[in-house]
Amino acid sequence: MTRRRALLVTAGLLALLALCAGASVVTDLVHYATGRRGTITVQACTQDNAARKPRYECTGTFETADHAVRRDAVAFVETYAEDPGAQVPATLNGTTVNEVNPAATATGVVVTLASIAGIAALLILRRRLPAQ
Repeated sequence: MTRRRALLVTAGLLALLALCAGASVVTDLVHYATGRRGTITVQACTQDNAARKPRYECTGTFETADHAVRRDAVAFVETYAEDPGAQVPATLNGTTVNEVNPAATATGVVVTLASIAGIAALLILRRRLPAQ
């Protein structure tokens, strides 16, 4: 494989990463913008031993910030066990409760922008290489 082709393949892989991270960010932003904010009070978390990575299936009660809406038996997945009584930020979108994580959204933005910058740099570098 020539260097020019290798740079193009790497740029394509970065584009796929940017697409995935960007889609996740857009989904989070839609949840923030259209949902009713609130918290999930954790009742229990159990480890899912069938998963390849550490994963905990948790349940709790969602309540909007203004205490107008309450949903019991809300399920969500974490990479660590939350303690009973812990408060997890969430939004209510229609009938669905979505756990939200501002740090994960910010990380997604950084990954997306870094991937786009990497793609631009690789394409510029590819253009400067002599044709073979």
